[in-house]
Amino acid sequence: MHVSELDASSERLTVRLATNSLVQAGGSFLGSAIAFFTFVAITRGLGPHAFGELTAATAYLFIPTVLAEAGLSAAVLRQISARPEETDFAIRASFPFRTLVSAGAIGLAVAVGLAAPFPHLTKVAIVISSVGSLFTLMTLNLVPVFQAKLQMHWAVASTIAGRLLTLVLTLGALAVGLGFKSIVLAQVAGLALIFVLHVVIVRRHVSLRPIVDVAYWRSLVAGSFALGLAIAFSQIYFRIDAVLLALLTNAYEVGLYGAAYKFLEISYFVVTAIVTSAFPPLARFVATGDPRARPLVQRAFDVLVAAAAPITVGLAVFAVPIMVATAGPEFREGADALRILSPYVLFSFVGGLFFHVLIVCGRDRVLLASTSAILGANVALNLVFIPLYGFRAAATISVLTEALVLVPLALTVRRRGLAPGLRYAPTVAAAALAMAAVGLLTPGPALVAMVAAGLVYAVVLLALPGTARDVVFRSLVPAARRLVTGAAR
Repeated sequence: MHVSELDASSERLTVRLATNSLVQAGGSFLGSAIAFFTFVAITRGLGPHAFGELTAATAYLFIPTVLAEAGLSAAVLRQISARPEETDFAIRASFPFRTLVSAGAIGLAVAVGLAAPFPHLTKVAIVISSVGSLFTLMTLNLVPVFQAKLQMHWAVASTIAGRLLTLVLTLGALAVGLGFKSIVLAQVAGLALIFVLHVVIVRRHVSLRPIVDVAYWRSLVAGSFALGLAIAFSQIYFRIDAVLLALLTNAYEVGLYGAAYKFLEISYFVVTAIVTSAFPPLARFVATGDPRARPLVQRAFDVLVAAAAPITVGLAVFAVPIMVATAGPEFREGADALRILSPYVLFSFVGGLFFHVLIVCGRDRVLLASTSAILGANVALNLVFIPLYGFRAAATISVLTEALVLVPLALTVRRRGLAPGLRYAPTVAAAALAMAAVGLLTPGPALVAMVAAGLVYAVVLLALPGTARDVVFRSLVPAARRLVTGAAR
């Protein structure tokens, strides 16, 4: 392929990915906004203690959920991205196996949770929420179809519908005073709707009539074992601190920490939108030795760093007003956790990209070794320091371990010849420093200072040459026109 042809092909791919990412980002932002308002309603309705009970149950069930998922979605996606003609068989053959695994894992988790020394309300939430966890796993069985076809807008739309239902039911339950159990049931109802909508839409693309193929099941497990454990470990240490807080301290501390951590969860939609769009073409490029692989990684890296910087600065500078305005005055102390956790956004955005690059490259054992070591360090440090310093220790350890895991991931990506350069970092740093200065020096209400700081960041970033300006004017603007033209037709 000649250089001019390569550039033209890369440009077309960039616009297509930007279109898909724009739809996902917009939809994911809306879904995250709905989840955010639900979070605000729940924290204000329950208070730190009861919210801590709910957070502990959610964090606990997250562990068997990711273990049951065990990288199977990533393995199926990697297969159908490289060989699209196998999509129908892969989904039909994996679905019954994954259903059995999911049901067994959640059933075992409920039994263990009831035997563990959790408070009563946490155990109640575990029993009710286990049904929602099963719906989540069943939904994950279907998502690779949308990812491979770059049609994640359907998954996003389903998620928005489910979260809207949860918000409506939550507000209704709080309005009539139905209490804790009704709020948990509202979350389960939303997850059930997401699953049903996924089934309806996926059936338009592939058949869901199950195929029992034990040989394929063995190959799927063999092909995803190391990857599955790596993904599970990476996600477990994302939540294990809340579980340890629940076992080593009290529900009040868990509530404060969970309220702060919610902002990290909500912000991660940016990574999901960008990495999910880039994964299928990157898998094909790596599989075929296409030279467009490294530019694609570089562009994704620059965009993620540019997106993470203002979130990091905003959470650090405005931690107290953000916590009080959303969760309520009772959660003011949780601003300490939010401030400590702010660098986590930058580390997790970059780590999310590197992790998926190594999945594409088939470096499953490197991922497993890195994540298992970091998970062990995370748990050990939390066991030592949580009893002494509570949720502040958990927040500090989360940031530390997320930074440490970047080292082996970055080194391996570099050895594969896909490491992104840092030439755009000074531009992002300049915009972030300008944002921080405006946020700290602007007098008056915090909301005014936040808006002014955000605008300054955007103006500086778009005024300076580099990826953000290129993406906005050469990719997002054409993508938006494409979407508007398509809607008009």
